[in-house]
Amino acid sequence: MVIILVLVAGAFTSAEWDFSSLLDSQQRSQAFTRMLAWIKTFSSPDFSPEFLKHSWALTLQTLSAAILGISLAVVLASLLAMGSAQNVMVGEEKARGWMRHFPLRSPAALMCSLCRLTQDILRAVPDFVWAVILVAVIGLGPLTGALALALNITGILAKVYSELWDSVEESSYEQVRILGGGRLATLFYGIAPLAARSVQSFTLMRAECAIRNAAVIGAVGGGGLGADIWYQIQFGAWSKVTTLLLFTLALTLTADLASNFIRRQLRSDPNHPRTVRAKSTFGQLSRAYVGVGFTLLVVCWSVWFMGWGDNAPPSQQSRNYLEPAIKLITSESWQNLKFFERMLNPELDLEAVGLGDREKVRALQAEGKTVDLFAEYRFREFWKPSAWVAWELELRKWFVWRVVKSSSIPLAMAIVGTLMGVLAAMALTYPHSYAFMVESSHFSGESPPWWVRVQRMAQLVVAKGTGLISRGIPDVMWAFLFIAFFGPGLLAGTIAIAIHSMGVLVRVFSESVDNIPYRRFEQSFIGSRLNCFAYTAGAMSWRDWMTYSFFQFESNVRTAVVFGIVGVGGLGFFFTFNFEWFRFERAGTYLLMIIALTIIIDRISRMMNLSRVSC
Repeated sequence: MVIILVLVAGAFTSAEWDFSSLLDSQQRSQAFTRMLAWIKTFSSPDFSPEFLKHSWALTLQTLSAAILGISLAVVLASLLAMGSAQNVMVGEEKARGWMRHFPLRSPAALMCSLCRLTQDILRAVPDFVWAVILVAVIGLGPLTGALALALNITGILAKVYSELWDSVEESSYEQVRILGGGRLATLFYGIAPLAARSVQSFTLMRAECAIRNAAVIGAVGGGGLGADIWYQIQFGAWSKVTTLLLFTLALTLTADLASNFIRRQLRSDPNHPRTVRAKSTFGQLSRAYVGVGFTLLVVCWSVWFMGWGDNAPPSQQSRNYLEPAIKLITSESWQNLKFFERMLNPELDLEAVGLGDREKVRALQAEGKTVDLFAEYRFREFWKPSAWVAWELELRKWFVWRVVKSSSIPLAMAIVGTLMGVLAAMALTYPHSYAFMVESSHFSGESPPWWVRVQRMAQLVVAKGTGLISRGIPDVMWAFLFIAFFGPGLLAGTIAIAIHSMGVLVRVFSESVDNIPYRRFEQSFIGSRLNCFAYTAGAMSWRDWMTYSFFQFESNVRTAVVFGIVGVGGLGFFFTFNFEWFRFERAGTYLLMIIALTIIIDRISRMMNLSRVSC
């Protein structure tokens, strides 16, 4: 609790919050007028035949980009995970103690470390940032969105796949090694089958996220629904925005149902109730083939639609969006990557701290632009508030310090937004729980009348609908709306993060409660379902809730960086600004900070043993 309070205090003091849109009566009135106008038009979306056809075409564009992106990511991540998994790449280890973590102990261990670094970089750069970079190479369009998603998801899947494979106990597959199997044979016949269920589950979950992200990545050049939503918001065409949002929500809900269908077809859990009924061997195998066949069919449709299908809105000409990918192998396209050389040489501004070129140092010293940290206050005066102000003013002369300082904006939004989302999710978990709303008679012994059961079912439906809409609409789209209401700033981004986090967390919070055996509730039930939830279910689920909350915070930091790209400010804004003005060295420095931020948070989660995966 103390750590949380310190983080919240740091979030409000390290960044400049503007509450004028809430505190100033005129601005508040204007913001609520815009919000009421949108709510009013929400009841009358643009359902004209032309715009419905337009929205449908953009929805198919978005869907094909997401499927192509996740398909590429699964292939690339599997290859990268082979190099990142210690069980596969290094094999049997003779080293003990700290030597098992030393990357130079063998060539295989070094290769393993390099693969892990690659997946860290791919994962650390948000898909929106990849899209900004790829637009300069292959131009605007859904292929840009697909490749941006593929690069980011490759890093995420490679990390999780390798962790899943490494978490399999060696004793479970040592027979394969005893029989002479090499590292690949050990992977395919020993490790992969044991981790297959978790790999499948996480892949489907990321596919759902990819479809949500594909719906908004168009705002930075990825095509599809996101580009048109951002365009219509800028012109205040709220009826069209509402229609596009409805299509986005329908797309994410359909993706959720499709992933559940594939998950059921591929499920082979003997303890699941569906497998209790006797099934023939053909019946059991056919379900797996149906699941795999459905997946392949969807992937083939995605490739065909993006290349040769009718992939444009009614008033526009269809085009082959795969052509830029083919041109990537030509030397002409690689000329477009020249800017990467400048980004790989980030500006560190060493002269400002007295290092580097001596001539430049002397020139800066003459102008008083070098950092002289203890010129006014010595280190022993650290207890004086004025000393910290003076030190901070001196450090502002150094460009790298300003880059580090800009990371406080996404961190502040992530901290406050996650905390608000967690509190809201905890409050919504009780009515969202199937165990406490529908099946409480199994552990309470009560026999409620029909109208009470109807009332509880209504609470469950409202809670689940609230959670579904909160997470079904992508967080960036929430940010678009609140920027339109309150203007760019931390407030709009924080509220967007809080609402989306609430939708994501209430689902996993209630699942962790519903998974508790009912006999545990029965033993502690003292006449009140709410007390049983608060003192038994909450206490037993607390650790899971904290783990999920921390990982949501990690995800929200990357989301807050993306918000900067769409106008909120901070790291993402400064990266995009310098990139678009061809200041690639400065953009490279901001990109390094984005990567460092994600890696630092990831290492902290590893130190806290917050493991999401187990076999």
